[in-house]
This record gives sequence, C-alpha cells and structure tokens, in this order.
Amino acid sequence: MNLYAPIVALVVLSAVAPAFAGSAATEEATVPRIAIDCAHPRLPPQHEVGALLGQHNISQVYASRAALMAEARRACRRHDARPQRVVFERAPLRPSETRRMADNRRSD
Repeated sequence: MNLYAPIVALVVLSAVAPAFAGSAATEEATVPRIAIDCAHPRLPPQHEVGALLGQHNISQVYASRAALMAEARRACRRHDARPQRVVFERAPLRPSETRRMADNRRSD
C-alpha cells in the first residue's frame, strides 16, 4: 500500500482549496468604490480616488477628486431624483480595440 499518496493529495488539496474559495470574495472586496452621502458630503481620501481611477500622480488625483465631488453635488441636487448616496465604481475592464483586431487577424 502506498502511504505517500494520501499525504500528497492532502497537501495539494490544502494548498489549492483556499485559492478557489477565496478568489471571488477577494475580487469583490477589493473593487474600488467611493460612496458620498448626499446629506453630509465629505471629500474622499486621495488614496481611494487614486485607486478608483488608477492614478498615481498626486496632482491628478487632487484634481480628479474635485471633479468627483462636483459630479456628486450635481447628482445630489437633481430635482427629479433625490438620491441618498452617490456611488462611484470602476467600470468593468473591456479588451481594447487593437487587441481585438490583432486577435481577429490571426490565421491559426
């Protein structure tokens, strides 16, 4: 009887199982999102704005944060819809046009 097979299987499963179980929850938890309360608007932290927009230059993040707050103020003041909160999320990633064109031209 082979004693090493169950041990190897246990080690492999213990290493692989958390990766499968935690991948969806981790992705969902790390999605950048900024929520602004219309009743008490506050400036979001610059590092959150930078993470949301994928910016690393502090001057760009500062200007983008001001633009986000202006957009939130406009959304909160709309007369036809009075939202409680305004939420900014990152748009889902789409493949670029150049990549799609390159993929379509393959003759494999």
